[in-house]
Amino acid sequence: MARIPQPREVAELKGATKKHPERYRKTAPKSAAPVGKAPKHLDALEVEAWGELLSYIPVGVVTGADRLILETTAVLLSQFRVNREEFPAAKLGHLIGCLARLGLTPADRQKLGTEKQNEENPFNSF
Repeated sequence: MARIPQPREVAELKGATKKHPERYRKTAPKSAAPVGKAPKHLDALEVEAWGELLSYIPVGVVTGADRLILETTAVLLSQFRVNREEFPAAKLGHLIGCLARLGLTPADRQKLGTEKQNEENPFNSF
């Protein structure tokens, strides 16, 4: 099975675009449409999850084209919170995958190239 191609931004951070520039598009397509408000067919808990997810997603990551994955994540998150004991492992795996695609896991935030917090190194004074 072939590997899933990584986004150009990730490849640039890893230095892969310098090694094999022919493998990556010059520019990735981006949607200019804003994410907007939650869809009207979502219930109150799902709308709350939508807003919470948007508050956690790093700025500039999601656009209007990402509304469907955001909706799916909000629905799964609200279902998980309502009944954790009965939430199937397969759905939990999908929820974690959706969170990762939106940059909401530590590893995926690193891939997005978000700024690291400058921590003071105690050995710098030596």
